[in-house]
Amino acid sequence: MADPERTVLLAAPYFPPDVGGVENYVWHLARVLRARNGWQVVVATTARPGEAPGRGQGPDGVTVHRLRSLARVSNTPLGTGWRRSLRAIVEAEQVDLVNAHAPVPLFADAAARACPAVPFVLTYHTGRMRKGQLLPDAVCALYERTLLAGTARRAREVVCSSDYVAADLPRLFGGRATTVSPGVDLDRFTSGPVPAEPRIAFVGSLDRATSYKGLAELLRTAAVLAADRPDLRVEVVGSGSAAEEYRALARQLGIGGQVVFSGRLEGEELAAAYRRARVLALPTSYDSFPSVLVEAMACGRPVVTTPVGGIPSLVTDRVNGLLVPVGDGPALAGALCSVLDDDALAGALGAAGRALVSRELSWDRQCDRTAEVFERALVSGAPARTRRSLPSAR
Repeated sequence: MADPERTVLLAAPYFPPDVGGVENYVWHLARVLRARNGWQVVVATTARPGEAPGRGQGPDGVTVHRLRSLARVSNTPLGTGWRRSLRAIVEAEQVDLVNAHAPVPLFADAAARACPAVPFVLTYHTGRMRKGQLLPDAVCALYERTLLAGTARRAREVVCSSDYVAADLPRLFGGRATTVSPGVDLDRFTSGPVPAEPRIAFVGSLDRATSYKGLAELLRTAAVLAADRPDLRVEVVGSGSAAEEYRALARQLGIGGQVVFSGRLEGEELAAAYRRARVLALPTSYDSFPSVLVEAMACGRPVVTTPVGGIPSLVTDRVNGLLVPVGDGPALAGALCSVLDDDALAGALGAAGRALVSRELSWDRQCDRTAEVFERALVSGAPARTRRSLPSAR
């Protein structure tokens, strides 16, 4: 356990009530590091639109400093004076270590440069930033080679959310990264019998920028399945800029009455949504290590997803879930039918998923691993060799 006088600054561009995998990761890290690992925790993030910047309290009483953001380009907040503000926070809060969370550009980079004398740890949550468009991809590649490379060099330790992330950026992280994947609250996301009702859950952001999650493909597949399954239901959990477009698509496909848009859910309401589903579907075309898969598995639900990013390190086909090729509608339909029709298969996959996350992915366990990284950073300026924190699911 760390000295209770030690303070870590968690710097992330967004933090709850903003929604997303990184936001969820940082919040749980703040919560458990305080309660279990003896760290004093301060969070630095950006102010939400219409919110005054300044010091306040976030979830669980965590001290949160919100810095002014002047604009947003894609998912990247833009601001001025961040480095100066972060330096003032480090001094005022007597911070012993800074842990910045990326890949959203600029905020983590400012945190790395704010206080060169304070030990710095970089946590990186995804692989190469690519949008499938020539100019944006060129800008992302330039950022990775320049500003991000400098941020990585400043880090005494690097944490990656999956082995895939470290392997995808070998020049930056190769040989240095410790994998600490997203965890799950096992007391909240509890397991129960797989229900008989043919209900498919989708959980994720409905922003246009996250269309790669595959909700449109899932709705088209559900429309095919519904032709022979009038009792089929799809529950969509999430909110975002494209929500109305997805509702319109469901109506156009003739399944508007069979798709429930529940909006953003948290806590026990989110856990209940997983438990009332027979299967979670995430036909994503790009992802690192989606926390929704971990949450669904913790609830004992089979998952149907794709072998992209770090997902194969979590989901082993026909062991604790089903994997289908990206963009293969018939394969997605077949996998969903397998789980909807076969009680034994659904139960076995769900039980295996729960066993894996219970063994390897509790937030207590993952925060213990993170605290070990922080301790190394405090006592040594030398980069660490590659360390694995999530054994293969195989």
